[in-house]
Amino acid sequence: MAYYGTETLLTELFSQEEARKFCSIVSPKAAFVGGVVFRSRELQDYEDHISSCITRLKLHRETIQNFWEVDELETVATPTIVPFVSMSFDKSDQDVNQYVIGILEALQIEFRTGERYSKDSIPQKVENRIRSSDLFIIIFVKRDKIEGGGYTTPPWLLKELGIAHGAKKDVIAWVERDIKDIAGLNYEKEVIYFKRNNVNEIEKATIKFLEALKEHELI
Repeated sequence: MAYYGTETLLTELFSQEEARKFCSIVSPKAAFVGGVVFRSRELQDYEDHISSCITRLKLHRETIQNFWEVDELETVATPTIVPFVSMSFDKSDQDVNQYVIGILEALQIEFRTGERYSKDSIPQKVENRIRSSDLFIIIFVKRDKIEGGGYTTPPWLLKELGIAHGAKKDVIAWVERDIKDIAGLNYEKEVIYFKRNNVNEIEKATIKFLEALKEHELI
């Protein structure tokens, strides 16, 4: 039982070749001749070989434990969350966009946008990237003034938000003050209002953004 059990374990833990080496060192007939006579030399070889196998297993265990710390193993097992960032590419909005993107880059958070080249048409490219992302971050900026007060926002941002809602993505939205229509996002908890060139508002918005990222396990 000990012999065949060892042979099976060697096959499972190492390889069939290792099991064959074991068999070449000792056979089940080595310890007994005619079922009666005991050979101490062969039995000692058998015991030494088993001790060697146990030592090798301990070394393998120590190597694995030393190679990976517990935190590193948990990091490897944790799936990466990649958000899509929807924004205006107008030059007048670059400062705002770069501020939000700069936070993600500083935190080493990988993200996608609709700006990079794709063989697909632009609308299809954007839609595919939104649907394949794990989270939708949008930066609503002011565009045209409305009679009676307030501003519009670029229509393609609203369209991209609609795609994200259709794909059931969680949304984090930066919203510039005085924009009137953000497709009902006013009632969602992760709407972050800000004013350009207003340090206090930007500071509050940044803190709320970091809290939202933490809630979504990006930090």
